[in-house]
Amino acid sequence: MNKLSRFLSVVFLCSLAFTLLGLRRAGAQKYIFAHYDIEDGLIQSQVNKLSQDVDHRLWIATFGGVCRFDGKEFTGYNRRAGLPDNYVSTIFSDKNGGTWFGTLSGLARLYNGQIVKYNPDIALHRYLIGNITQDGEGTIWVTSDGMLFKVKNGKMQHVTVDDNNELIVTSIAVNADGKLHVAVYKNGIYKLTGKMWRHVVDVNPEYANQPVKRIFFDRFSPQKTYLLTLTNLLCVKDGTAQPLHAGVFPPGVKGQLLCIEQDAEANIWLGTDNGAYCICNDGGTLHYNSANGLTDNAIADIFLDADKNLWLGSLGNGLYRCEGDRYTVFDRSQGIPESKIVMSLATDWNNNVLMGIEGSGILRYDGKKLSNILVPEGIDAYLKNIQSLYTDKSGTVWIGTVQAGLWQYDKSGFKQVKDSWKNYAYNFITSSDDGTVWLATSQGCFYYNNGVLKQLNGIPSYSSSIVTLGRDSVFIATQGGVMLAVNKSIVSNFKLKSFPATGVYCMIIYKTMLLVGTDDSGLYTCDMKTGATRIYTVKDGLKANSIYSMVADERGRLWLGTGRGINRMKYDPVTKTFGVIDNVGFKEPVVEANQNAILHRGHEVWISTTKSVMVYSTKTKMEPAPPPHVMIKSVQLLKEDGEKRSSIDLDDWVRLKHNQNHLSITFLGVYLKNPDAVSYQYKLVGLDSAFSAPMHNNVVNYPSLPPGSYTFKVKAIGPDGQQSTNMADFHFEIIPPFYQTFTFRLVAVMLLVLLGFGVQNLVHQRKVKRQKAIEAMKREEKLKIRQQTAEDFHDDLGNKLTRITVLSEILSAKIDQEKSDQRGIVDQIRQNAASLYNGTKDILWALDPKSDNLHETLAHIREIGVELFHDVPVDFEFAAIDEDIRLIKLPMEYSRNITMIFKELLNNILKHANASVVTFELDQRHKHEIALIVTDDGKGFDMNAAHRGRGINNVNARAKRINARLDINSSEGKGSTTILTFGINQLNY
Repeated sequence: MNKLSRFLSVVFLCSLAFTLLGLRRAGAQKYIFAHYDIEDGLIQSQVNKLSQDVDHRLWIATFGGVCRFDGKEFTGYNRRAGLPDNYVSTIFSDKNGGTWFGTLSGLARLYNGQIVKYNPDIALHRYLIGNITQDGEGTIWVTSDGMLFKVKNGKMQHVTVDDNNELIVTSIAVNADGKLHVAVYKNGIYKLTGKMWRHVVDVNPEYANQPVKRIFFDRFSPQKTYLLTLTNLLCVKDGTAQPLHAGVFPPGVKGQLLCIEQDAEANIWLGTDNGAYCICNDGGTLHYNSANGLTDNAIADIFLDADKNLWLGSLGNGLYRCEGDRYTVFDRSQGIPESKIVMSLATDWNNNVLMGIEGSGILRYDGKKLSNILVPEGIDAYLKNIQSLYTDKSGTVWIGTVQAGLWQYDKSGFKQVKDSWKNYAYNFITSSDDGTVWLATSQGCFYYNNGVLKQLNGIPSYSSSIVTLGRDSVFIATQGGVMLAVNKSIVSNFKLKSFPATGVYCMIIYKTMLLVGTDDSGLYTCDMKTGATRIYTVKDGLKANSIYSMVADERGRLWLGTGRGINRMKYDPVTKTFGVIDNVGFKEPVVEANQNAILHRGHEVWISTTKSVMVYSTKTKMEPAPPPHVMIKSVQLLKEDGEKRSSIDLDDWVRLKHNQNHLSITFLGVYLKNPDAVSYQYKLVGLDSAFSAPMHNNVVNYPSLPPGSYTFKVKAIGPDGQQSTNMADFHFEIIPPFYQTFTFRLVAVMLLVLLGFGVQNLVHQRKVKRQKAIEAMKREEKLKIRQQTAEDFHDDLGNKLTRITVLSEILSAKIDQEKSDQRGIVDQIRQNAASLYNGTKDILWALDPKSDNLHETLAHIREIGVELFHDVPVDFEFAAIDEDIRLIKLPMEYSRNITMIFKELLNNILKHANASVVTFELDQRHKHEIALIVTDDGKGFDMNAAHRGRGINNVNARAKRINARLDINSSEGKGSTTILTFGINQLNY
């Protein structure tokens, strides 16, 4: 808190009259307990039992249901949620993630959001569940109505201890080896090994009638076992339970004993009907009640969680978490006047702590109580508004006031410093090696030496702190920076290197460095030997950039009182830098420190704030707290406008539709000690390549995720930088729409390919059709030409030849019989004309379009054969022709060449073969081939000696024109066979 602003308000207060405060007794410091009650979300304030689940969440059983606490929120369960009864006597979280509830009306279990009830297999007088535990094999054991049950096959199955139905079970517990131990009224402790019971502990007969409420196994010494009764704490030794200490009750402990626990330092804690007691390792006993931070109500259960937090459940005042002895507090409950602020701290000649109070004088703390320092009547009004305190080497306490001057206090009493009666506020007091007292005031800087108070010239009107260097030099903190005075004169050209343009609140010398606390720029350090400078801010871990007070403890650790809490820093001599070391998860109140109100005494650091005086132990081990445990809380589907659509079950693998691609994932690092200090790093595997930067937000949105397989991973980071040992993940898959699937794309590609082929084929068909149409037109044109040619040839040439024949006959008739030579010439003319006419018949037949048919071609060949062998002694046999060959069309060149080939062959047979039988047949054994065969039984010839004449060459040439194959087989005296083979698959049908 800035003393300049405080001074202006105190001027008005000084005009008021103050009455003398009498001697006030107060207890010791207040211990720190974080308190949770119904206003924080607790379902009911009477806590019966505590437990912790596998996700490190705390479960609280109360008279009005149960609560689950994740560090930030309480989630309640009661009868409306499915519990058998709202009165929950005990609670237990098993290894498989289930939570068991023992109620007034029986047993139930919560697992995967469902509550299932379990009924006993025998009738009971009372269905209240007293104890629940799980052994090393995973079996759940419970007690009810003085009997033992194990949960199996959905039932509570009654189990007799040592085969004795008369034994009354009062408590059960499982040791570190996972073995079940049972406390039996008046019979001691039994242990279950396999299926056999073994009696392992006897109870001293003096205490045998006291039912054992708890069996507790020492966490640090497995050989130690404690038995808690309503009035005694017994310790097992040599198989017998005896009182822990001599006497009937633990020393210093009063009231009924309700529960037992052991903290991380091996101290034993007892819950009683009047607060809690801690039996310390050093033999002392501390009683925690409302006087020092806890409650006077009964403590029904004490529980040490996995992160070493100690929880205390009270009957009627909610839940407490013990913050340990890292620091204690002085506030109005310990004797500091209400609404008053401790402005300064110092020690007197007896090493008692002095507290300068604004408006209430000086308080002294002697290690046991607070008391007011009596001020002589007449000057008491001047010593009300204390602004600063300082104790010099001689033990004299210097007191700086507001508008009441500077005072000295020693064993002889109080006296005012001469010439100090001015309207000043004495903000800070120190002394140099030569005994000079230096004063930082609201009106500049002063020094006091040899009984004379003088002002240092050249200092602005307001100064806040002074650091002395030996006998002749001082640093002076002002609102405009740091000034240097040597031999009581200001060094005008002095300026700190790289110092920000800001005001200064406090300064100290640390080793060879000047440390300067600024009003809004953090901590400034300057090595006076090397000149190296550095500035530390909230980015380096400070709780605020305003530094009001500083001190170094006996271990060289630096303590800072800031505008938002207390920081501790450690100096590294290798790197010559400071590092924050006190952010280890303890949740401290957000407080504003008072300017220069700080004190190091022995193993304590006292820091005054606007709310209280906080006393820190420098001996407390600042061990890093366990890391958080991270979990996925929920996954929600959102609409395009961000409105919630539905929640997703956190299964091992979730499949979502393509339009379910806007997800909101909520996660939590369960860190019960200080959940607000947890940060997170996350990434979405399948979208992100690396984890995000640390952030405190625990919700992340993913809008418009493309289809694919994803794994969301998140890890939590504690305030000291430790990462969670586990990494929470959520696997999901967004199924692509059908038009983005591989099958659809494959089918689409195939369809496109087929469409392409179809279009290409259509184009080709159209092209072929057009080509065919053109060819048909050409053929039609050719046919017309051929038809016209044949008709013209027939009409013209035929008529002419007929006319020549007729004229020859007329001429022959007119020639005398005697003129035989002339008649012979005329006959030759007539014969040649007839031969020419017969020759033109083949040409006319070929030109006629009707000849473009295999059937017509063969019929024409038959006519040629019949005509050729008509007047000769040769039988011409023509095999029957199937009518189906009418469908086989032949190009004109085929019919013409086939006809000419066989006309030539038949003529050769007639001329040279001397055959008596000539056979012509068609063979169509192959679907796409036609074979025309001519066979004769003539004299044949030697194929090797045969001389190929011009006729055979012409036949071969014609066969090649139509891509036909001509095979001639013959031997002497055996006739010959000629086969013409041509394909018909390329012909038109």
